[in-house]
Amino acid sequence: MADSPIEQALSVHQSGDLDAAEKAYLDILMDDSRNAEALKLIGLLACQRGKLEDGLNYLEAAVEVDDSVAEYHVALAHGYLATGKIEEGIASLAKAGEIDPSRADVYGTLGDTFQKILNFPEALRMYQHAMKVDPANTNYRVGAGLSAIFSGQHDVASDYLEQASTESDDVPQIYYGLALIKADAGETKAAHELISKAVALDADNPEYLRLQSEYAAT
Repeated sequence: MADSPIEQALSVHQSGDLDAAEKAYLDILMDDSRNAEALKLIGLLACQRGKLEDGLNYLEAAVEVDDSVAEYHVALAHGYLATGKIEEGIASLAKAGEIDPSRADVYGTLGDTFQKILNFPEALRMYQHAMKVDPANTNYRVGAGLSAIFSGQHDVASDYLEQASTESDDVPQIYYGLALIKADAGETKAAHELISKAVALDADNPEYLRLQSEYAAT
């Protein structure tokens, strides 16, 4: 059975021939201007080429045609976030989560986004939701642990980060978070040992280096 035009266009896109892919998507839209999948894909392509406003226009059009597909809202959310439209990005991700609650990546991205805008309680809630869907994901556990620290929930943070440390020994944020907890408890020597592990994994991180110096001096 021959591939559909959209499948053929996507194959060209995935091959890296962006000019040919764009033409193929536009040809599909010439025949059917309300083809939501083509609108989404050409929107992603435009964003890939750095044409973010054009990309957003296509992605918004895809959602307008069919707002029942979680992936369209996810794609639009990433477009919004890339252009600094944080509130719109959060709203689009929330809509995607409503449509498909099984997508851990949606809640993980919400956690990342709330963390970036320093809304740590909401970030923690999103990471916890992501872990319910994907309990084996260490990155979500680390995100939850760090968000818990900055929400003042050190016991919760310690549980998450200690578990994460048994799953992976090459994530510097684990040791950074545990160092903060130890330092807050007055255990400066333990904090210094932990932040030194973070520095060993990410020697160019200025915050890790600052804390290593601070803990060494006390």
